[in-house]
Amino acid sequence: TKYLTEHTMKFLLLSSLLGLASASHEHYLSLMKRSEKAQDSNPAQILDLPLSASSSETIPIRYYVNSTLLTSTSPIMLQMGGEGTANGVSCNSDMVRNSAICLQVEHRFYGSSLPSSGGGNSNLKEGLSVLQNLEDTAEVLKKVQAEFAVPGGLPRPVVNFGGSYSGATATWFRMTYPDLTSGAISSSGVVNAVYEFTGFDDVVKEAVGKTCAEDIDEVGRIVDGYVAGGEGDEVKGWFNSTNLIGTKMGDADFMYMLADGFSMIDQYGGKEELCDGVGKTSGSEFSDEEKVKNMRDVLFDHFGADFGQDCYYDSECLKKENNPDAPGMMGSQNSRSWRFQKCHEVAYLQSRPAGGLRSELLTLDALEEQCSYVFGINPKQGNDALNSRFGADRPDTKGATNVFSISYSDDPWKAASVTETLGETLPYCYTECDGCGHCGSGVKGADKEVCGDPQSRFVDQVVAQARFEGVFTDPNHPGTTRTITVKVTGGDDDVSVVGFDLADDGTEEAWGPLEASVDGTKITVDFSSKGGPSDLQGVWDQTGKIVWSDGNEWPKK
Repeated sequence: TKYLTEHTMKFLLLSSLLGLASASHEHYLSLMKRSEKAQDSNPAQILDLPLSASSSETIPIRYYVNSTLLTSTSPIMLQMGGEGTANGVSCNSDMVRNSAICLQVEHRFYGSSLPSSGGGNSNLKEGLSVLQNLEDTAEVLKKVQAEFAVPGGLPRPVVNFGGSYSGATATWFRMTYPDLTSGAISSSGVVNAVYEFTGFDDVVKEAVGKTCAEDIDEVGRIVDGYVAGGEGDEVKGWFNSTNLIGTKMGDADFMYMLADGFSMIDQYGGKEELCDGVGKTSGSEFSDEEKVKNMRDVLFDHFGADFGQDCYYDSECLKKENNPDAPGMMGSQNSRSWRFQKCHEVAYLQSRPAGGLRSELLTLDALEEQCSYVFGINPKQGNDALNSRFGADRPDTKGATNVFSISYSDDPWKAASVTETLGETLPYCYTECDGCGHCGSGVKGADKEVCGDPQSRFVDQVVAQARFEGVFTDPNHPGTTRTITVKVTGGDDDVSVVGFDLADDGTEEAWGPLEASVDGTKITVDFSSKGGPSDLQGVWDQTGKIVWSDGNEWPKK
């Protein structure tokens, strides 16, 4: 099939090169700065885990490890599984700079991480949830830690990365397992699982501008009129969506496809393409049919002529369990799994807001009915529980620390993300530019470094904190301690050392803070105020000990 155009293929190729799960129709590009290392050719590994706490059946969780940069002090940098198939792992620039072990975990019920009994509704209800995915990730991480353990050493520092849904799970993993990971990068992380997500269209309208928004809205109103006048089936035929003719949810499915189509083009940095396309029939000299068929051409030029047949937008197709031959970009089971997650927990139900762009047929009732029809569930209870557990767009209220959140000006999903710095250890970075889309798609030139540089500093600070922060003893001064503090902010480095010595009479004499700096596994401290050198260097090893250039050693308590 020629379903994917060259433009779309570039996004999917980038996602693959990053070793990330391909994303859903609502976000098929994932996170992070461009990879600087070729994808590792190591085959997938499998960890069999319980389908659920009460089940005897197992589910094989697939994961990839790239250890080509391995040293005795390499951290582990973990790429969270998203709503698609994982096709390997590669190391991005932050990972390369830190000589990291790069790890990609495939999300349960996506790709090949399926139970032998398949992805039917009963298994989805028993075995697919956010918390189960986080638990899988924790178990894989523990296994990799054990495989790369240094004899007598501490666990390796861990930073986890994600974008879009996996950006949310990156935050949630840090919150749930702070003992396993030291920090997280959340790019366009949709941590606010908004139930009725009308804010999505509001951002699209703002991004594309008044004229383009009016052109898009006009097409939607025309299509609504065709449906109301009994001519909806003919319009479906224009979009090759004959599969939606005569089906229970066909009208709502079709409108969802149409809305997702124009939204995704904007979402991934293509608003100029979108607006130039729909603008070709702007004006009263064009007929209603010409305007609608022009929108069809815009979508077909971008996604391919099979877009309107995608299983993701067909409730009848989604209703068929274990249907591997269904058409679509994501693949049948991936489509079912993501739609199930929307209907079970994360929601993001995109109804038409007042003055919105999508069809008036896309009401909250219609979207809830899709969930009920396909899966026999309503998202409300699971959605409330998810947001209550993790704090929605305020993860700081639930104890989150060491998470770097990133969003972009033209990304509709920014309305479901963190939108401000939430504390010293929860920095937020916002890139504003014309065409700045989801997870940084469409960002060019110097705009890439607006958040790229702070992200790199944050990653390095997280690793430095995991290695150096803590209380150390000094064999040259028995009975004393030295405490190193490393702040994680994404801003300027802030490392300091305090301690105390014992006077002749046994009293404690406090000193510091002394200025220090960290570069990888090396620390430099200015001891001049104590009569020592201004640049004494030490090296951290995996046992947690600092070996100083003067021969002294500080074991970590």
